[in-house]
Amino acid sequence: MTEQWLFSSDDLVNTPSQCGEYSPMDKALTPGEELERRLRGCGYIHSVVQRLSMHQFVASTACVLFHRFYMRQSLTKYHQYQIGGACVLLASKVEENKRSLKEISRACALVASKGNTSEADKAHETWERLLKRQEIVLLENCCFDLDVTHPYASIDALAAECKVPVFLAKAATAHVNDCLRSTICLRFGPSVIAVAALYLAIGVHEYEFRGNLFETRAVDLPKNAVVETELCVMEMLEFYRREAESEKHQRSLT
Repeated sequence: MTEQWLFSSDDLVNTPSQCGEYSPMDKALTPGEELERRLRGCGYIHSVVQRLSMHQFVASTACVLFHRFYMRQSLTKYHQYQIGGACVLLASKVEENKRSLKEISRACALVASKGNTSEADKAHETWERLLKRQEIVLLENCCFDLDVTHPYASIDALAAECKVPVFLAKAATAHVNDCLRSTICLRFGPSVIAVAALYLAIGVHEYEFRGNLFETRAVDLPKNAVVETELCVMEMLEFYRREAESEKHQRSLT
C-alpha cells in the first residue's frame, strides 16, 4: 500500500467535499454529512455486490477505491451511487471476479431504484454509459494505482502465530468488513487494522488472551503500532456507536 493513500485526521476534515472548492455555488458538506454519504455509497456497493453474488473481496476493494476517490473529488460533484457502481466495476477486474458491464449496470439500476424492475429496465442503458464514463474518472483520480492490500491475510497470520481461536479471527474479519464503510482505510495501514480488529474481537468476546500481538514476526508493523492500534480501535468503536444511534433513530420513525 502506497503512503499517498494514508491521511491524517486533519486531512479528513479538509476534503474536497467539505471545502466546496469547485464553484461558488457548491455547498460545502459538514464532516457528518460527508461521512453519511460515504456510508450510503459503501452500503450501495455492498448491495450491488450481493445482488451479483460476488466475492467479499470485491466489495472491500470497491470501498477502498471509493474512499480514495473522494479524497480527490467532492461528493457534491460526483454522486456516491454513480462512483460506487464504477468502483464495483473496477474492483471486479482487480479481484478477478468479473461480471459483464451489462450485469453490473443492471444490478446498479435495480439497487438504485430499490428493486423496482420497471424503473431499472428504463435506466439500464443510462447506467451502462454512466459506468463506462465514471470508471475512467475513477482511474484518473486514483492515479491508476490499483494496489489495494486488505487486512485479511494479516489477521490470519497473526491468529496462527499467536494461537488466537478461529472464531475470533472470523469476528475480526467481520469487524474489518463493517468498518471499511468508514474511513479507517484512509487513516491506518492494513497491518494496524488487522491488529485493531483482533483486539476488538478479543474484547467484545471477553476472551482471556495472554499473548501480545505487537510481538509478531509474521506481520510488519510500524514503529508506532501501539498508538496507531489504539486510535484505530477507538475509530472502530465510534463507527459502531454511530451505527447503533442511526438504527435507533430509524426505529423511532417507524
